Amino acid sequence: MLLVWVFLGANPAQAELSVAAKGRDWHPRLVNPAQAPHLAAILKQLALVYEPQMSPEEREQDLISKVDQARQLLDMKRLFAMRQRSLRLIRQNGAELSWEGLRRLKWPNGDAVGVLLKVPVWVPARAQRVLTYGDFTKKWQDVAERLPRLCGQVWFAGDLKDINHKPGYRAETTSFELNSLHAPFAALLIAYIFREGIYQPEKRLPLLVVRGGEDTYAASAYSGPVTVDCLTFPDEEGRSLECQVVSCQFSSLAELHHGRHAQASNHRLGCALDLNDFNFPGVVDGTPNPISRSLRQYNRDAMHRLDARNLPAWVYHAAKQIGYRLPQEWYYFGYHTDWPHFDCGTK
Repeated sequence: MLLVWVFLGANPAQAELSVAAKGRDWHPRLVNPAQAPHLAAILKQLALVYEPQMSPEEREQDLISKVDQARQLLDMKRLFAMRQRSLRLIRQNGAELSWEGLRRLKWPNGDAVGVLLKVPVWVPARAQRVLTYGDFTKKWQDVAERLPRLCGQVWFAGDLKDINHKPGYRAETTSFELNSLHAPFAALLIAYIFREGIYQPEKRLPLLVVRGGEDTYAASAYSGPVTVDCLTFPDEEGRSLECQVVSCQFSSLAELHHGRHAQASNHRLGCALDLNDFNFPGVVDGTPNPISRSLRQYNRDAMHRLDARNLPAWVYHAAKQIGYRLPQEWYYFGYHTDWPHFDCGTK
């Protein structure tokens, strides 16, 4: 026992792995397993391995093998199939093309299409949990003011020093809605990101926002004013990393956390995933930015060091291993764009 204690004391990551293994269960799960019992069983089969001394290569191979297993269990060679099946189900039921309509339908095996997935995430020391609401409406302000129904949660952390101080992070969970066909793949990506932070604390990512299926969403308009540290750059399209930290004032958390999706969006099918997507008006190409055309966005590791809310390169690599379409692989209004959005594609 003494030797084990000495070994763990000399290896902080192994010590944290031991604590995680003996403490809370960090594997992704459904908030309500009765909604989709077949999916609940699949998620258990796809749990990532937490073994001491696993190398980065072994951890990546574990991810790839579980992704292959998920494809076999769902009979899905490409993630695009979930979009095709969802559109077919909508047509068969004469439903409208909206998340609010699709989420209420069921697959032939009886599983609900719309599920609430609970996943582990790292958050800054003083991060606060924030509830989010959703509806089928054009204005996010309507959602923020009426609070129609809960659709998940995000985390709020306003101090950039706190956000960039990875030794102070704590392990937490977040929940979000998505298509039950999508759930195994999203669960694997989020769990892989979390697990990397246990084995290598410097790879901890403050995953404050995870969004899956929705039409329009927002936090509450009644939260009161908040202040958030943002970065502002000298231009909108350059590669320069010279920037300033500015304090952004918001009348409520709804201004920071909101979104509306067009009819063709994969979010309306629950087949898309946004990670750390914020709204920072008033700054030049503020980061993380919902839509950015700047060349600096492709210098992912440098951007991550400036503001840890930016996704590092290894996250995009992991998403590609799973089969997601990456943001730089499609056009938005004629421009190459980049923001933390992964989806199943459109063809």
